[in-house]
Amino acid sequence: MASASAFGILNWSLTLVSIFLFLILFILFLKIRNEQREIDISLYLTMNTCLAGFLTSFSVLVMVSSNVFEPFLLRNIDFCYVFGLFYDIFECAIYYSYCLQSFYRLCRIIYYKTRFLLSWKFYRILILIQWLITIILLLPTLFLKWYIHLPGESYCLIPYDNLIGSFYLILVLYSIPLITMIVIYIWITRYIRTRTNIRATEKQRNLRDFTAIKRIIICVLILISLRFPTIAFIFYGIGNGHLFIWTYAIVGLVTATCLIFIALMSISMTNKFKKVVLSFFNGTNNQVQPRNGTNS
Repeated sequence: MASASAFGILNWSLTLVSIFLFLILFILFLKIRNEQREIDISLYLTMNTCLAGFLTSFSVLVMVSSNVFEPFLLRNIDFCYVFGLFYDIFECAIYYSYCLQSFYRLCRIIYYKTRFLLSWKFYRILILIQWLITIILLLPTLFLKWYIHLPGESYCLIPYDNLIGSFYLILVLYSIPLITMIVIYIWITRYIRTRTNIRATEKQRNLRDFTAIKRIIICVLILISLRFPTIAFIFYGIGNGHLFIWTYAIVGLVTATCLIFIALMSISMTNKFKKVVLSFFNGTNNQVQPRNGTNS
């Protein structure tokens, strides 16, 4: 019991850190938006990822709070099921938002002459479609009654011993987005290799976009690798007929770590965020440095 409480407090604290980081990103975004004249589509797509990350963090915080403090989610079991569905939708939206970022880079490299594919109006529609797709893909899990009150926990999710439900989530959350991004990566790679006579400015732009896609894929691969404990616990349950006692606590810890990683990578992979953060710290260092000179 003490170990479970320790896991809960640690998960709760890490989730608060992730929420704090996403709030900082929102503030940075507002600052950049007010200063720039043109709309930076890549920045808005990054904020779409951050919004999904923030909503996931908030959902985790609510579930962990119900676990650690007061089991308020269990007062209405139907609401508990729906809240579990929203958690999965928000998490799924993170990975699909990375697909949208990759698609934007694809259009910048291959279809750069088609202005419509590089317009903000087009990507506003795509962001809406991306969220609708995640809802449509995951909504059937609620009607199939896969969500239950997890034994020993005070929230509702699809249990890992529900093999069909678990593998469906793995397919929808991880496999489809990863395959999509790999296809985009291969598509761009082949396109660049077949192009020989291109201008230096175009080549430099393509290199930046191609590097951005590689970073996105690496980021997603790291996130999926961090999810390996989930898959390991599923197979543990298959082999032993029951789940490890701290399965959901450890997975919650991994989830909180992933959310912090997403926030930090959003800063690292976005030049405008990185410049604002570096300028802030450089300004702080300049303020604390003592002045050279002699006292009169």
